[in-house]
Amino acid sequence: MTFLSPMWLWGLLLVPVLIGLAIAWERQRGVAARAFADSRVMSVGADRPGRLLRRSALALAILAVAMGPIALARPAVDTTEEKRQGAVMLAIDTSLSMNKDDLKPSRLAAAREAANRFLDAAPDEVRVGLVTFDEKAVVRVAPTLDRPAVRAALDDMPTAEGTALGSAVVAGLGSLAGAGVLDTLPPTPQESAGRMLILTDGAGNVGVSPEEATQRARDKRVPLYTVMLGDDPGRPDRPAPPVTLASMATQTGGVFAQTASTDDLVRIFEDIGGALTQVSTVRQLTVLAPLIALLCLGGAGVLMAVARRRPIASGPGAGPSAGLPPLAQ
Repeated sequence: MTFLSPMWLWGLLLVPVLIGLAIAWERQRGVAARAFADSRVMSVGADRPGRLLRRSALALAILAVAMGPIALARPAVDTTEEKRQGAVMLAIDTSLSMNKDDLKPSRLAAAREAANRFLDAAPDEVRVGLVTFDEKAVVRVAPTLDRPAVRAALDDMPTAEGTALGSAVVAGLGSLAGAGVLDTLPPTPQESAGRMLILTDGAGNVGVSPEEATQRARDKRVPLYTVMLGDDPGRPDRPAPPVTLASMATQTGGVFAQTASTDDLVRIFEDIGGALTQVSTVRQLTVLAPLIALLCLGGAGVLMAVARRRPIASGPGAGPSAGLPPLAQ
């Protein structure tokens, strides 16, 4: 067990003070009784069980007071549980060539539709983020469970020159790290809680090279799922886009596909989900302290009520037979 605000535990020093005051008050009451009470009625009062009930009630009341500082200290327990803690970064190419209509109504519209259908199919506990890339990569939405926020970003993706494919991968890896899913390096990419889905119609031509970005993803065990939209041949001085995208996927444990329809594109997304990971959580127990205090106060009240109903005990010198003075006539 741990306390999130341990400074409040200093308030427990009040407990021994209250105990000391209770003992002093009990002793002082006895001294006063012996000093001023008629010795012939000293033996009249609560019996031993009755005194025990009252003292038990006092102990419960002091325990209830102790629950105050404990509640303010916010007790908690550290637990580790296995839960589905996954995040997927969608990386969508927004270069000018994505406006081509060989995929209806356009490559960009097909990518947007597929991404929206992926959001429908993704497990509720998997966070989804979005990065777009043309001449530069921009993280539009960090990994989140807020599906409407991602959909709104998908509806606002302006196009521009350039294809910063490698920069998009680096930006996506940074977002996954920020989401905490890359804190533990998994044995294999298939066990990773972070994934990237890349929708593009060509290989990168600006920014970080695809080769360097692939190596970074490989080091983090993050699989890259690459999808080639359209059939652009690419630049003659560089590997063809399908070769580059296939290499990125193969080296990181992902999957490459070159699709001609939106339905094929969506099928690639259907097996993407979050990985089961060990997640440390802090479970607060603050609510238990007030509950215990209420139970203690209730118990103290019951004990006091029982103590009051007990008959008054009298000793050998109690009552008229012990020589008490008769009532005045």
